[in-house]
Amino acid sequence: MTDSKFPFNIIIATFLTFALFGLYWLSRLGLEAGVAYLWLFIIGVVFILIAVVAKYLAKLDFWFEIPINRTTERGFLALFLGVISLLIFFSFSTFTGMNFYSPFVMAPLAQFGVGLGSQTFSALSAATSPFWVFFITVLSAAVIEEIVLGFGFVLMGSLVLGLGTRKLLHLDYGEKGNEVWDFTMSMIFSVVLFAILHVFNNTYLNDNGSMNVGLFAFAALFRLILNIFIYKFGNLGLLFSIGVHAVNNAIFVGGAVVLAALTTFPGGVILDAIGLMIVIFGLLSIKDIIKEGRLMAKDFVTFE
Repeated sequence: MTDSKFPFNIIIATFLTFALFGLYWLSRLGLEAGVAYLWLFIIGVVFILIAVVAKYLAKLDFWFEIPINRTTERGFLALFLGVISLLIFFSFSTFTGMNFYSPFVMAPLAQFGVGLGSQTFSALSAATSPFWVFFITVLSAAVIEEIVLGFGFVLMGSLVLGLGTRKLLHLDYGEKGNEVWDFTMSMIFSVVLFAILHVFNNTYLNDNGSMNVGLFAFAALFRLILNIFIYKFGNLGLLFSIGVHAVNNAIFVGGAVVLAALTTFPGGVILDAIGLMIVIFGLLSIKDIIKEGRLMAKDFVTFE
């Protein structure tokens, strides 16, 4: 397998490249959301760097995990599971007629429109082509938001709220107990910041300007569950949440935009080629991917 001592793989590198190109194009379009996403990305990266310095240079003892798969095989499996999970969730909601799912559970963290009563990406659609709408919303925005919400906020929460409260209140639950405490605090911290960002963004507003409390609460719960899956339920990692987020955003922009984007030249053709190479890799590595799946099952709810 393509194993690495440092948690990194070619798939996450590809998505990071997409995120940076999307940031660049947003800045060229002159949209306010471009500045917001740039700052979100900077905040996420700074939070991660602070946690790394605290853990490895200052030698502070707090729960710390890098949610990036060490092997490309496991990265592929995590991404596939993320994609298929959201598709199943969406299909079940639609075909049963229950309609409990809304793509607004992962609404964008920067304004492309105003509130639930408007088309969130309408300004972006008016400013550029279907390809760039797809590239920015489905690929770039999903990666940036997961780096911030699923990585940066979680590590900072473990450091500030987890270790911070243990030190200030002189709490000591033993090695495993402290890890559980820090992880719990990191989840609380990340969801609270998620809520604050969306309140500032006026995301979950009805047409009359009132807060849609039900959808807001469901979105916060969805974020919490996703973060738990990233780190604990099989240690699925950031690629799992990127897969979920990307499919959610693809549903949001609609099939017509996705189809138009993937059939354009040269951008769509390049993305098609990259996607095809990832699929071919998955088919050629099926035995190792199955092995990684068994390892994920053994990782179910661990603090190792």
